[in-house]
Amino acid sequence: MQRQLSESREIFSDLVNHARRDLAVRYMENPNFSLGRVAVLLGYSMPSSFTRWFKAEFGESPAIWRKAHMKQQHHNTAGSGGGLP
Repeated sequence: MQRQLSESREIFSDLVNHARRDLAVRYMENPNFSLGRVAVLLGYSMPSSFTRWFKAEFGESPAIWRKAHMKQQHHNTAGSGGGLP
């Protein structure tokens, strides 16, 4: 029973982390959301905790990731006829 409970916790934490990663990308792609707001939306009370988690998950700070991603997104929409859906 103890082993099953332990395995369930691991599975649950993996699910939470996966959902948090998906939401992080979605929120980070929205330039109207400050990094502080993204941190709060993902359940972090301290932006520094969010930054540590983000670096561990994505390999770079949220600010650097956003800057690179927004530049790439702008480049992709500029070459596709104005970004029409």
